[in-house]
Amino acid sequence: MKYRTFRLIDVPLLSVCALLIICCQDDNIFIREAPSILPRAVPETFIQEQNLEVTFNLELRAISGLSDLVVKKDGEVYDTRTFNDDLLFIYSFSYVVEGDLVDGTILRFTFELTDKAGKEAVPFSVNVKVGPPFEITDDIVFDTPVKRVKGRINRDVTFTADNIYWLDSIVSVEGNRTLTIEAGSTVLMRTFSNTIDSRLAITQGSKIIANGTKDLPIVFTSDRILNGTANTADWGGIYLYGRAPTNQASTVFEDGFRYGGSQLNDNSGSLQFVRIEYGGKNGVDGITILGVGDATILDYIQIYRCFDQAFRLKGGRVNVKHIVCTGHAGYGLWAEHGWIGKGQFLIFETDVPATIFPVNFQNQARSLELRNDASNFNLQPATYVRLANITMIGNGNAIENGTRRGLRVRRGAMGLIHNVICTNFPDDGVRVEDVTLANLTNGTMVLGNTRSFFNREDYDEQAEDFFLVRPEFNVTIDPVPGITLGNFVGSVPTSFDPRFATGFDSWFESAPFIGAVRDAANDWTADGVWCKNLDGTIR
Repeated sequence: MKYRTFRLIDVPLLSVCALLIICCQDDNIFIREAPSILPRAVPETFIQEQNLEVTFNLELRAISGLSDLVVKKDGEVYDTRTFNDDLLFIYSFSYVVEGDLVDGTILRFTFELTDKAGKEAVPFSVNVKVGPPFEITDDIVFDTPVKRVKGRINRDVTFTADNIYWLDSIVSVEGNRTLTIEAGSTVLMRTFSNTIDSRLAITQGSKIIANGTKDLPIVFTSDRILNGTANTADWGGIYLYGRAPTNQASTVFEDGFRYGGSQLNDNSGSLQFVRIEYGGKNGVDGITILGVGDATILDYIQIYRCFDQAFRLKGGRVNVKHIVCTGHAGYGLWAEHGWIGKGQFLIFETDVPATIFPVNFQNQARSLELRNDASNFNLQPATYVRLANITMIGNGNAIENGTRRGLRVRRGAMGLIHNVICTNFPDDGVRVEDVTLANLTNGTMVLGNTRSFFNREDYDEQAEDFFLVRPEFNVTIDPVPGITLGNFVGSVPTSFDPRFATGFDSWFESAPFIGAVRDAANDWTADGVWCKNLDGTIR
């Protein structure tokens, strides 16, 4: 069983200040305050089958210092933990259901915590019920027959196109199993009026095979499309957890599941001709890719009207192609924590302002954000990208439209970035920073064949001081005709072809032009019915 200790320095500054204020007001605070057990996304009852694991985290707190934790299973001691000088501690609970238990058996786990002053926390309890942890049942949503899916899928399951599937809260695929979704399928995500959000999580070792076609796309969307009230932030998003490296740890635990490892070619499945609509509730991204390997296929995906980041990459080696982020409120694509990957034909188009006054928590959002690590720019493996054929269009270049930026490379991220259009942003169009002069001059970081125009400021930092002023990079403020909010189709020719360029390889398609879509005759977003315009109509 693994534990992680939090030192006092890990406590948020506001929390520390609050504790100091309380202590000054009352010298007896250490006697008066009892410890506490705070569950992290723990349901009242876990349902799990024989020989499979139940895991979750508890946050333990005691202002006078943690002393002892006792975990009981049906009244008998199951686990104990004695603490030293911890005020905060994340306890990772793990239990493998015994193989001789019959379905329907209910086990009661109780957690009892004491502090160094002898105070006891209110005990926390959770049930484990033995049996299949998921169900697919018939239901009715807004007068429409659906297949309701709930729980943790630990079987190979297929969603067929002749049914509408309705995912209820958090649905995960676990145990090295595969969820297959037929072309033309619609997957509804349940919308809650409270703080609960619906998500689909594909855990380590499991796969999703969601291969639509241009004429039969697979659509993940809000259940409110059935009554015409669907809107941004109706539900959460989709998560893929893999076994490829990150620079945070060999194994990372996030939002209830593990990711990370050493398998560069780890395979989490395939998503092709997929549209993900109206997500982003509770700070969840449209699709979050965590430590996913390069055997995974992500191609022809649109994230439409997501309240938070549309596309998020944390480490891993997966590559992305034909990605459209439309009407995103947060970042379009945010990559960090050691993502080493390739991308081609990326479109970002949003009409959502990012403002400080009035406060919008999406303020200073970017269409394309590349980072390594906030606290250690040199953390290895470092974020390194090879990107080509990108079009970014912001919400207007007037200052009153906010602080949204186009492309920002920072905090130790680097790479080869070519054939970029960036326009109509109310702040920086293209900004490169935190790169050493050696990495600029030796070609480790290259911005080339780029047109940034009609932004409030077209280039900033090293994008302006290094790349703009050197003609060999072909970085200019020259406009590309016809590119405006509402029209991302158009390009200008260039001698740079990523398929044959130094540092690139045969994964890239031949595309000797600046921009993501060459022209109307070659508009891959309008081929079929898989992609939407800003106004919601099919392209």
